[in-house]
Amino acid sequence: MSGQSTLTVENWLWDMHGTRSAQRLGEFRQLERISRGSGPVRELLVDLAALDDLELVSRTGETVTLAQHLETSFTEGLIVIKDGTVVYERYLNGLQPDTQHLLASMTKSITASVLGIEIAKGTLGRNDRVADIAPEFVATSVEDATVGQLIDMTVGTAFAEVHDELADPTQESDLMRFFRQTGTMPLGDAKPVGVLGLFRELGLAYPHGDHFEYRTPLTCVVARILEIVTGHPYLDLVSNDLWSRIGAEHDAAIVIDAGGFPFAGGGMTATLRDVARYGLAHLDNGTVEGQQVIPTDWIASTRDGSDDTRRAFAACPQLTEQDLVGWSEYRNAFWVVEPGRIYEALGLFGQVCRINNETRTVITRFSAQPMVERTEIGFETYRAHAAIEAAF
Repeated sequence: MSGQSTLTVENWLWDMHGTRSAQRLGEFRQLERISRGSGPVRELLVDLAALDDLELVSRTGETVTLAQHLETSFTEGLIVIKDGTVVYERYLNGLQPDTQHLLASMTKSITASVLGIEIAKGTLGRNDRVADIAPEFVATSVEDATVGQLIDMTVGTAFAEVHDELADPTQESDLMRFFRQTGTMPLGDAKPVGVLGLFRELGLAYPHGDHFEYRTPLTCVVARILEIVTGHPYLDLVSNDLWSRIGAEHDAAIVIDAGGFPFAGGGMTATLRDVARYGLAHLDNGTVEGQQVIPTDWIASTRDGSDDTRRAFAACPQLTEQDLVGWSEYRNAFWVVEPGRIYEALGLFGQVCRINNETRTVITRFSAQPMVERTEIGFETYRAHAAIEAAF
């Protein structure tokens, strides 16, 4: 890392692409390993297609090639799998095939997959009342919520997650207090209670099930519930239930928050190919090399969505018209584009794992987009993904 700037929790977020900070979290934050186990690596066949000259419309309205788009969209890695074969793979800005990169909120989708696995085992149920299976959440905003409402983010917990606030770390907003406790921003004078400690201070804003609102602390609560009902640490659950069974080539890791709990809503790091392997498991209805890893019913529930989550999504007061055109619902910590056809795991700053069941493609992208251009770049990347899918 000679010539690289020194990274700290104070500076890593402000020039992620220039400093490659999304690739270097372990230099300034405590990360805990998520083991890939000792099983075989799922080999990926490679038959590369000539996609560099594929054309799309840029955020400025110009026609650009895919290669040009990758250079100007702060992309750090892109892999496309078609019918189980890698047809495109690019690494930029120093990313290597063995580099762990911040997944951000794609971590939620992985947490949700573990939840689906444990539900299939009978450990807990989607309709279980939180306080009945996790008594430590009695007298919190989610005591009367169901597990399904938690993972779909339709509980009524009062928490405003406005990502534009990250531009000013001095604010005393819900989001800034939360990020300080995650361990990804300076704690300052705040007491180190972690995400779960902070969650206990949050009240109830509206009836459970009324509408969808995106709130990262809710997925952290799901992770803690999984620990309570199974008696196993979250890290072991992710490893034993999922990561060691998808044929991952490398261990993953996760940020530990100020209270000592894994940041299950956004702190995971992994390699590009391993996240693509996770997406491929989804495309194959939860199977990996003939073994059922993620339950078929959970995959179908995620891919197809439900009337309840579509209604709740449409009722969300924070979503824009562009959001409602781009996605139809949020289900099992995935953003459903077209029910039964396309759904995505998404992460802040441009992390994407897109599963398209019609074209039989998985598109996985790592990025380090700046906050000021994040929305415009995001819509450009969606056009790029659609162009890639149309090419096949």
